[in-house]
Amino acid sequence: MTEQSIFSDLLVIDCASFIAGPAAGTILADFGAQVIKIEPPGSGDGYRKLKQLPGVPVCDANYPWRLTNRSKKSLAVDLKQPEGRALLDRLVGRADVFITNYPLGVRETLRLRYSDISEVNPKAIYASFTPYGETGPEAANSGYDATAWWARSGLMDSVRDSSDTPPAVSVPGMGDHMSACSLYGAIVTALYQRQRTGEGCMVGSSLMANGLWSNGFLVQAALDGADMDVRMDSSKRSAFTQIYRCRDDRWFLLTILPQVQDAAWPRLARCLHHEEWIEDPRFASAASRYQHNAELVALVRAAIAQQDWSYWQASFAQSGITCGRVAKSADQVDDAQVAAAGMLSAFSDDSGRTVDSPMYVGGAVKRRPSPAPGIGEHSAEILSDLGISAAMIKDLQGRGIIG
Repeated sequence: MTEQSIFSDLLVIDCASFIAGPAAGTILADFGAQVIKIEPPGSGDGYRKLKQLPGVPVCDANYPWRLTNRSKKSLAVDLKQPEGRALLDRLVGRADVFITNYPLGVRETLRLRYSDISEVNPKAIYASFTPYGETGPEAANSGYDATAWWARSGLMDSVRDSSDTPPAVSVPGMGDHMSACSLYGAIVTALYQRQRTGEGCMVGSSLMANGLWSNGFLVQAALDGADMDVRMDSSKRSAFTQIYRCRDDRWFLLTILPQVQDAAWPRLARCLHHEEWIEDPRFASAASRYQHNAELVALVRAAIAQQDWSYWQASFAQSGITCGRVAKSADQVDDAQVAAAGMLSAFSDDSGRTVDSPMYVGGAVKRRPSPAPGIGEHSAEILSDLGISAAMIKDLQGRGIIG
């Protein structure tokens, strides 16, 4: 079978801002869709300035923008002006997918609701993304992944060691990029439905819904009446699911689940060069190991501290013991597994690499990502394709309706 871009005939309008909505468009672009980014002339999408956020890595490249808006074309148009809004309708008439995460009130003002878009193009898939959902008392509230996905969902509280530990902030975009996969899934499901019915529809997701899904283990526990005051802080965590520090100050997470603990315990003891622990009555059974967990944790910590991470990585792998290094973000740049599994892609202009979207489809090649666009970089090209004359384009530019 010859590989081809599965969405090469798909036209997507990314009329969204910042991350979650646009990132769904990025995945579609990865699989070959033509994605047109709508942004205001002059300032552009506010996401372009996220790299100025205090505390984030400093870099000449606009790395957030490069990641989430690669392989797109930019149409800078003032949707507050009737002529600008009319230009969008002409584009909508040709589109397969319309993505927006604008606040509900803004959509009403700019006529960007599902009813507005479907009136122009009934076959279009309208993909809506919100902080808290389309209905309910918080539907109109503003929100970002840090507030709606991380804080509001319970995740922010759940990762604390104790109720006295201050909550920790999330990494910018952490919930957004995960949530974008949900919106992408909704879009392609709707495209499949359209093949069967010939009709477009509205699909949607929200940061809070994705936060609850990510935190589903604990939310389901609460739904089923569990004691939610229990916290798995480091003092209570099993020796078999602990975080350990190596001689070279690298950390790793050991993960031996209860159902395999009896079989794995002798292998672990031998790996740690303490075969005598196998016969120690304190550790002879799962029950006794649980009873003497604090002692076992201290012993394992002392043993782990005798060698570097590279030693333990090889030793555990050879013995079939599951563990994971607590890697740093910078480690991914030269990580052999990341490279071998194709998790990074090179830009088409050789300006560097970018994180690939986390999925593949057999027989459907992903395009080599092109650089993220400048503000209005493709405005003239896009409008020309709509049949608008060069003179009219120049006039629209002169009056600030397009950029």
